[in-house]
Amino acid sequence: MLAPAAWVGATVVHRIARLDIARGLSGLVPAWAAKFACVFLGVGLAVSLRAIANLVAPGVAPYAFIYPAALLATLLGGWQAGYLAWVFVVHGGARDSGGQMRYQLAAAVITALTAALLVAVGEGFRAAAHRVAEERKQKLAERELMFHELQHRVGNDFAIVGSLLDMQRRRSQNPETRSALEQAISRIRSISRIHRQIYALPEANNVDLRQYLRELCAGLTDATLPPAGIEMRCTCQEAYMGRDPALALGLATNELVTNAVKHAFPEGREGWISVDFIRAQDGWRLVVADNGVGKPIDQRQAGLGTGLIAQFVRQAGGTITVSYENGTHAAIDLPGAVASALPS
Repeated sequence: MLAPAAWVGATVVHRIARLDIARGLSGLVPAWAAKFACVFLGVGLAVSLRAIANLVAPGVAPYAFIYPAALLATLLGGWQAGYLAWVFVVHGGARDSGGQMRYQLAAAVITALTAALLVAVGEGFRAAAHRVAEERKQKLAERELMFHELQHRVGNDFAIVGSLLDMQRRRSQNPETRSALEQAISRIRSISRIHRQIYALPEANNVDLRQYLRELCAGLTDATLPPAGIEMRCTCQEAYMGRDPALALGLATNELVTNAVKHAFPEGREGWISVDFIRAQDGWRLVVADNGVGKPIDQRQAGLGTGLIAQFVRQAGGTITVSYENGTHAAIDLPGAVASALPS
């Protein structure tokens, strides 16, 4: 983490780099027009300051405001703009001096040399700011590449772990062990699928929940639903969320849907499972419901799946309530700050 002074310095450098009018207008207007726009701003600053000074001390130090004019024009448009601003201000100062110009020749020479040095320093600082900004951009690109490579390796690790568990499942003769390993493999594959989906998104803070949940439901339909008999429904209002809470919300949805597939429709019973993400009064609500058999009271004790769902909901910043009337109805309530109706 940068120290406060270094952070302030870096922020100033990047803001100066972004204020380069000549570079920002490149391709939109001719280069000379952009340069003259910077000259106009620099000279305008000098004229404004000169007018204010004349109200207090008319005619005093006619070249005093060459420095801010030349520096501003240089930072905005380069040394050419700074030089032209210097010329305009010098001529203006000479005109304001009138008959006393011959007595101020030495002052004019000193002022000109100082302004030239200021232009050179400003141009050097401007070039350095752009160089720092480009280096930062390159480092961010390298970091993003490394991040995607890491996610690819994590996905491969999920596949390896799943394969090892599947190998152990096939070797096991204990039905309970095989069932536990099958559940573990299913969860690992689900997490791997969601992991690939969420980290393939371009913006970490602008995950499109509508697209994300639709793709998640489509993946669950292909991976967990039987060929016929159970219908998957998914509706979602437009909303955007950060990557981490979206991942946690997706994992909770995956666990709820998987539980419904396993327990709500025994013996080939037909029905439907719905996933709805809607705007609530105080925030957002994700509802996963089915019209299955529900769950008897004596089977509602907390298990591994229930604990995982609760953990995922906490990671997303929400709370969950579950009811078992006419099937199972799980509602996850999220505060308004977790998601936004518009991308940030």
